[in-house]
Amino acid sequence: MYKNSLLANSVRFALVGGAAMTAFTAPAVFAADEQAADKVERIEVTGSRIKRSDLEGASPVTTITADDMKVEGNFTVADALRNSNLNSFGSFSERSGSSAQSQATINLRGAGSSRTLVLIDGKRFPGSPTLGGSSANLNAIPMAAVERIEILTDGASSTYGSDAIAGVVNIIMKKNFQGIEFNVGGGSRDRDGGLTSKEFSVVAGYEMDKGNITFAFDHQDRKGIADGDRAFSAPWMRDLNGDGEIQAYSETDGWSIYGATIASPDFSEAQASPLCDDLAAQYGDNVFKTVKADDDWGPGSTYCMYAYGNVSYNKASVDRNTVYVDANYEIAEDVEWFGRIMFTQNNSFGRYAPPAAAWNNMSADNPHNPYGEETRGYFRWVGIGTRDGNVDDYNQDYLTGLRGSISAWNDATWEFYYHYNKADNKSIGEYYLSYSGLAYNEANGIDLGSEAGVNNMKATTLTQDRATFHQYNAGIGFDAFELPGGAVAHYFGLEYFEQDFASIYDAQSEAGLIGGSAGNSAGGDRQVWAAFYEAAMPLTDTIELNIAARYDDYSDFGNNVAPKASVRWQALDNLVLRASYSEAFRAPALDQLYAATTFSADDGTDYPYCVSNGIADCPEKQYDTYIRANKDLGPETSEYINLGLAWDIVDNFGIKVDYFDLKIDDVISRRSITNVMRGIASGNLAPSDTFYVVRAPGEAGKLGKALEVGTGYGNSDKLQIKGIDVGLNGNFETDFGDFGIAWTNSFVLEYVEEVEGGSGAIDTAGWSGQPEYKSVFTTTYTMGDHRVSWNMNYTDSTYESSKSVGDTIVPEGSLDSWLIHNISYTYDAGSFGAIMLGVNNLTDEDPVLSSDGKFENADLYNNYGREYRASYTLKF
Repeated sequence: MYKNSLLANSVRFALVGGAAMTAFTAPAVFAADEQAADKVERIEVTGSRIKRSDLEGASPVTTITADDMKVEGNFTVADALRNSNLNSFGSFSERSGSSAQSQATINLRGAGSSRTLVLIDGKRFPGSPTLGGSSANLNAIPMAAVERIEILTDGASSTYGSDAIAGVVNIIMKKNFQGIEFNVGGGSRDRDGGLTSKEFSVVAGYEMDKGNITFAFDHQDRKGIADGDRAFSAPWMRDLNGDGEIQAYSETDGWSIYGATIASPDFSEAQASPLCDDLAAQYGDNVFKTVKADDDWGPGSTYCMYAYGNVSYNKASVDRNTVYVDANYEIAEDVEWFGRIMFTQNNSFGRYAPPAAAWNNMSADNPHNPYGEETRGYFRWVGIGTRDGNVDDYNQDYLTGLRGSISAWNDATWEFYYHYNKADNKSIGEYYLSYSGLAYNEANGIDLGSEAGVNNMKATTLTQDRATFHQYNAGIGFDAFELPGGAVAHYFGLEYFEQDFASIYDAQSEAGLIGGSAGNSAGGDRQVWAAFYEAAMPLTDTIELNIAARYDDYSDFGNNVAPKASVRWQALDNLVLRASYSEAFRAPALDQLYAATTFSADDGTDYPYCVSNGIADCPEKQYDTYIRANKDLGPETSEYINLGLAWDIVDNFGIKVDYFDLKIDDVISRRSITNVMRGIASGNLAPSDTFYVVRAPGEAGKLGKALEVGTGYGNSDKLQIKGIDVGLNGNFETDFGDFGIAWTNSFVLEYVEEVEGGSGAIDTAGWSGQPEYKSVFTTTYTMGDHRVSWNMNYTDSTYESSKSVGDTIVPEGSLDSWLIHNISYTYDAGSFGAIMLGVNNLTDEDPVLSSDGKFENADLYNNYGREYRASYTLKF
């Protein structure tokens, strides 16, 4: 686990290398191709628009089939990608308490979801407006209609444009389907009981003389998870240091200062409301409780805390319906029409605790106020009820085009298409605090606890995220000129697309009159013209050189040329060596450029305060945060180097090894509030209108508690990621059954990033949330109509946190590794269908918890626990 441990890395490489070398010692078998003269079908491989017969190209591509997804225990497309070893540091999934609770993303190499381009059948799938238009929402893609997923792990901006810095995920949908297939299934999480997930799908296809139409309907429903339903996320208070006292935050979880806590007028201390015991008597001392806050606010402080974890959800629900249609028809000789329609409706439910909102200008005679002066209170408005978030996402995707060949010009191929996508996402929040209603009650002497008083304070919020995408694309591929290895294949294309994005909040939220909610409206638009070119040049019978370049002209920040060169050497009949170099860029997202200042409650750790006040265990907590866009952002640029080999060691068994080095300059990022607090305290980040920290007064010579933090977007120095991917695949036929193995591994050798404002970049591979090693191993055994599979998903151990030592930040502590076992059994009854039974997380592993038992990383680990699954598939 430890960052610079040669022994640890050696052991990991030995594990993979040992398996490979075992195979190397087996007798090599080379089968002669008796049908070499037969024509081989040429197909388009992700990363290039030139069709070719070689599946193992100059760029590394990993394929996940629909069958692989089921065997690995995945429920959605997002699950399949999230569980990939290439999703190095995890990615966002459905999460209650987030404005994006219905969304899910992919984060290749840990470079960020906005640097991973998602395609559907080689065509760009636009970003979700809820995610600022910068990242695609995987929950808009139907699992039942997916044929396979191809993941390209080197830069592809030269082919597809911006956002392909870390790689490309190309989701290949089912086409030319014949017959009809029904699937129904369900799952039950051991810790929740009952039917916690349901799925139903129909896929049908009709073949005509001149075309095909494929139809799919997919329904998936998965329930959310409440914090209180897991021991590690339920609220607790523990005397961790054994001093006989509980200290807020450092010895609590699932409890908040927002209960009935009053700050002194000068913010030098805070005290629990004199009525806290009355609240505890009314609601229970497991709901409201007076707790010492010497470590969090300052000596002598107390909080009246509220246990929000009793009612909140951490995992939001998903209830999705998708209709997908793909069709093609030959309208003339060598001319084919093709089209696609996909409509997705997704509903998500999340629950937060009753509104947590400041009671500003609390009157001196308020019975909660112990100071006798006007001041501020941190209150939980329990009478209003829990905040329930209902999100409805609607995504419409239409594509139509023509393609064909020109027989008179050496069978050159051409294609033109128009692509339209519209996303309309609505989020309705019930039972928030209306500050206008509170003021009305106070002005008119209305009892806040009365029915009329509560009704006056109830508010409903509305957020409408909308985006439209228009794309026109045309290209032609042809062979021209001869080299010693054969004809040179060319592809030239033109593209135009435009994006319009808007996120509209209700007027009361924008005016800051809603307590327990956050956000401001944002909007923008962009038009892009592009021209791109590729050439595949067979220099000899065994060496192919590929070059590509793309020119993009953006309406809002300028233009760019992204080149790429790669080489593929067929060194032996069973050995391919490859190398690639590419440059890429990413334009700033529209919300990063144009969003209004937004309020949030970000999680962060105030290390400067802890160091200044001698607090050893510095807890992570929420701070009032104001986020500002930056209309002057420039694009990121990157360089990507890949060196690799693909070796079919013996028949039906091979290995792939690829070394990668991704360097991103002028990185677009929003500084974390931890980064801002550290940077300003150390003097490495100058305070400004964007970056600032508002603190309460501290004792002489000591920093006071942070009350508010400002942050925003900028172009920082660099991000550099180096690593190695190793994959082994094999299939073995025996007299007593067939065996299959697939073992994919990703090693992160370096992850160099800017950790603190202005202090330079350091290697953080192996730090919390950034494991150096991820592995997925799947083996199957098939005997007649029976198949058994075993999938193991491993995430390496990491450090737990970091601390400042002088001018240097160093990691400390240790978090466990995580190993999940998924097993399944399938019985194929022929015309009677197939039954699949499975258990995910067989040993019922908890997610990795912090040293004090908190679940803090939902991106990297899930909290489903053991889940039993069953499905039935019938084909005609």
